[in-house]
Amino acid sequence: MSNQVTGRLVYIGQPQEIPSKSGGNPFVKREFILDATTHDPYTGERSQYENILPLEVSGDKCAELDQYRIGDVITVSFALQGREWTNQDGQVKRMVSIRCYKLEARRPVQQVAQAAQPVQPTVQPVPQPTYQQFPPPVDANGEPKGDLPF
Repeated sequence: MSNQVTGRLVYIGQPQEIPSKSGGNPFVKREFILDATTHDPYTGERSQYENILPLEVSGDKCAELDQYRIGDVITVSFALQGREWTNQDGQVKRMVSIRCYKLEARRPVQQVAQAAQPVQPTVQPVPQPTYQQFPPPVDANGEPKGDLPF
């Protein structure tokens, strides 16, 4: 099961190269910020609690961010990555990063609102059913049968 979040792009950073300690290829990462604040499903009002997520991509995914613009709505699949290290003072430090591995574009909210408007159907005349007339019920003598019990 993958973790996914959908939101509007607020910021796209520049690629950052981090040199390798072993002298190999540098590590490349790129940060971006996604506004994933929810909206009330009944009123459409934005939640008073913002959900602003700093995310990052690495390697070949850095160039993939170039196809998006600020304001685009995207869905991001991600994995949480944690690290632990001991600093110079001997204290153990920990950090967590949200590493994105899949980016998918969604339609902007304005287009979704326009698409959600109902389309006026063309009115087609409905054919009226034909009813067959039955003769009134008769008794054994051929007289019209009444509905009254007396």
